[in-house]
Amino acid sequence: MTDMSSQEAAQREARELLSWRVFPASSHPQKAVLVSVVIVLLSLGSGWYAGKALGVLAFFLLLGSLWPFFMPTTYRFTTWGIEQLRWPTKQKRPWTYFRRFTVDNRGILVSPFVSPSRLDPFRGMYILTGKERADVIDTIGEMVGVDQGEA
Repeated sequence: MTDMSSQEAAQREARELLSWRVFPASSHPQKAVLVSVVIVLLSLGSGWYAGKALGVLAFFLLLGSLWPFFMPTTYRFTTWGIEQLRWPTKQKRPWTYFRRFTVDNRGILVSPFVSPSRLDPFRGMYILTGKERADVIDTIGEMVGVDQGEA
């Protein structure tokens, strides 16, 4: 019980280091239109082939799988950790949870594992950098440690 309350107190007292918002659909309108058309066509096709219920199900499954692309995401780095807000979820992790990070051309994977693992996508956090790429890499480097290289 004290662990949780001390952790909550640390979160409240944390100083903000960096905050930004990424909205991939807005940044890439041509891709957004193309992906939307593909979702609608696949949903209509499966509805025509397998029935209306499966067409509706296909629509929601496709939309759900591409939700991070269509919804804006706000990232907040504090002295306590990382906060990711994407409606309807909020994900928080302390800096002490992460052991390694890997930079690629779209963003950064911050992982709790010392070496690459198949569990990285499930236990780690993928951070889209947007225009703040250099600041994000510098902040993660200071808080997590040495970069493990380009992916």
